[in-house]
Amino acid sequence: MLEIVLRDDHVVPTVELLDGPRVRLTMSASENIEVAIAFCRDQLVEMVAAGLKVLHGKTEAPGRVFIRDAEGNEVVTTVDTCLNYASDTIIRP
Repeated sequence: MLEIVLRDDHVVPTVELLDGPRVRLTMSASENIEVAIAFCRDQLVEMVAAGLKVLHGKTEAPGRVFIRDAEGNEVVTTVDTCLNYASDTIIRP
């Protein structure tokens, strides 16, 4: 999953790999997203590739499924698939 964190203050765009695997891009809310992605493109590609390796290489793939309302505007619940369905039910290609 790719998370984009918008900050009010001016920050240099950064990318980090979190558990899940989740890739988080933190950028200034006033910055153009195209410019932010171009600034950290190489690091973003590396983190996405590392996240995919974690997802496909481990016996567990912790993550969350976000279930939205009928209009798709609100997240009404999140579930941890490994806790609810066990990690061996995660389908990998």
